[in-house]
Amino acid sequence: MISPQQSSAIATMAQRQKLTFPILWDEKCAVAQSFGLAFTLPADLREVYKSFGNDLAVQNGDPSWQLPVPARFVIDRTGIVRSVEADPDYTRRPEPDSTLAALKKVVGS
Repeated sequence: MISPQQSSAIATMAQRQKLTFPILWDEKCAVAQSFGLAFTLPADLREVYKSFGNDLAVQNGDPSWQLPVPARFVIDRTGIVRSVEADPDYTRRPEPDSTLAALKKVVGS
């Protein structure tokens, strides 16, 4: 998993969600930008986020208010991207079954 949140925010979230896999910090959304998956929140949404106690500039250590589009990539051992699912609607995420199916295709090939 890759996140734009700083290490302290990542650790808190991982502990709260009981995650057991590594989470990497995507500083200033550099990885998301390289895949064309970064966007900047407009000023009105920034205020909404802040009203919920979610100040991305503080959490991410970056005043740009950029976020990545939620995405899942399956990359084989040679570095070839074998599957991509990305959706700007953060409420629609790849289902675990589709992720497992994509992984099985890579392992089987």
